[in-house]
Amino acid sequence: MGKPEVEAKSTVSYSPFAIWFRKRGKRLLSPHFVLGVILLVILAYLVVAPLITLVRTTATWQPTDTRIRNENVVVGQFTTYHWQRILGSNLSKAALWDPLLNTLTVAAGTVVLVTVIGSLLAWLVTRTDLPMRKFISNLAVLPYILPSWTIALAWVQVFQNSKSYMPRGFLEYFTGITVPEWLVFGPVPIIIAMGLHYYPFAFLLISGALSSIDSQLEESGEVLGASRLKILRRITFPIVLPALTSAVLLAFARSIGTFGTPAILGLPARYTLISTQIYSFLGTGRDSQGYILAIILMFMSFVGLGLNYRLIGSRKSFTTIGGKGSKHSPVKLGKWKIPITIIVLVFLVVVAIFPLVLIGWSSVMLNMGDFSLSNFSLQYWIGESSRAYADGAPGVLRHAEVLGALKNSVSLAVIGGILTGLVGMAIGYVVVKERGKWLSQSLEQLSFVPMLIPSIVFGSIYLALFSKANWFIPSLYGTFALLIVVTIGKQLPYTARSGVSSMLQVSGDLEEAAIIQGVPWGKRFLRIMFPLTKNGFIAGALIVLITTMRELSLYILLATPANRVLTSITYRFIEEGNKQITYAITILLILTVLILTAAVNKWQKTDLASGIGGK
Repeated sequence: MGKPEVEAKSTVSYSPFAIWFRKRGKRLLSPHFVLGVILLVILAYLVVAPLITLVRTTATWQPTDTRIRNENVVVGQFTTYHWQRILGSNLSKAALWDPLLNTLTVAAGTVVLVTVIGSLLAWLVTRTDLPMRKFISNLAVLPYILPSWTIALAWVQVFQNSKSYMPRGFLEYFTGITVPEWLVFGPVPIIIAMGLHYYPFAFLLISGALSSIDSQLEESGEVLGASRLKILRRITFPIVLPALTSAVLLAFARSIGTFGTPAILGLPARYTLISTQIYSFLGTGRDSQGYILAIILMFMSFVGLGLNYRLIGSRKSFTTIGGKGSKHSPVKLGKWKIPITIIVLVFLVVVAIFPLVLIGWSSVMLNMGDFSLSNFSLQYWIGESSRAYADGAPGVLRHAEVLGALKNSVSLAVIGGILTGLVGMAIGYVVVKERGKWLSQSLEQLSFVPMLIPSIVFGSIYLALFSKANWFIPSLYGTFALLIVVTIGKQLPYTARSGVSSMLQVSGDLEEAAIIQGVPWGKRFLRIMFPLTKNGFIAGALIVLITTMRELSLYILLATPANRVLTSITYRFIEEGNKQITYAITILLILTVLILTAAVNKWQKTDLASGIGGK
């Protein structure tokens, strides 16, 4: 017998790259990782590239600068001229410091009003035995779906008077009372109008926090002899602090970037905010200086976020929900129940219903200042062109430009909502699959950045990036495609958060079972993941639809005569002083938003409050 053969052992050496690829290759080639990288590139172009372009534009000579300084101007060359002109010239006070002070004043007043109204309504609806709470909740969020300038238009129509050389308003016509001009135009009406428009933020956020509080915590304080004020200060307030600060941040960010209301109520009194100053600069060819103001406005938003993070981050926990369940005992209003209910309903009717009625009424007034029935006319709705009315413009339902803008608005809202919803769901899918890894964190953070950038600033960023060809992207200025792109970029935070929340509710076992069966990734996503998360997609798309239809600040710099939307054409008529046409278009816009919202809510069997809460 021979010796058994000894099997030779071969040693194969692998390169470091091969070893790394064997460990990581499966993940790198997985569909969700590849999708995540693609989404990361898209977000970098939609968020990072515009910011870089914006900053670069402020530090280089632009073609329009040759009109200002003919000597030593080399287009594209580095310069500090624009920054010096804004920060350290004799024009700085009028161009920056006065608008900045006005912006901070208006923002502070708006935040106070939003917080007070939203908190009080949230407490009454969630913590008391107030009757008709469902109806009140739906009515309370109605101002959110209205264009931001709706209350501003109604405000002027109520308080304008002959003392300020304007047609008689509602108040003067029926009572003979004339109010001072500071109550018609200026900071006070701007604060009130924006506060009444944005308080639903605080209402939705704080009501959600209050509804999760175990009332036994407050009852324990009463047993120990604490006063109602002390319980509110030491127990209730700390628990709702995250929701309260989020509401404050949202109100601050929205108020400093809103254009429509400050333009309507501020510019007639020469009360300029940063947002209206940006519009003025860009409208007169001083783009670089307008972009500097945009950077300052954006910096203010990031400072607000930092303060919010520092305040909330100092607390280790805000937990109030445990494993034993919670108890909700509504506060008894007693003899005050009926009076408080009446006050709340009257307030909501005045804020949400009366402006619509007044604007609708004004749209059928042949001559401004005459509220009598004999002045009723449908000229501005269905009338033919006549030089005697609205500078010869026909009624809105005959007006080719208005109908074209309506078509553009609906198309933009629907297409933007669907595309943004799909991108948001894809981001949510990757974030959940890559939970805890750098790709997941990068996508979450980048998709949230547009939330912190005021709308008019975001529009100016895209104007800077897409006004000329870049890399493989042609110039999009003046095209409908640019409106879609800016809609996706700005509204993505809503759909991304909705996508993450929906995907977290789906067990990974379902997709793994399909993988074992050899089902391709595309089919898995379309047949399993998307159907299970379609409610999140619908909620996100609905928010985008509503926001897009009523958005002015985002599109005011981008909409051109070739691609007008209803909001931009409305502001054109405001500038021209054609009030009845303005009111008619506003009603047309609001009716379109309500019809689209009601259709989606009926399709999904939801209500208005849940549909909106769901920005």
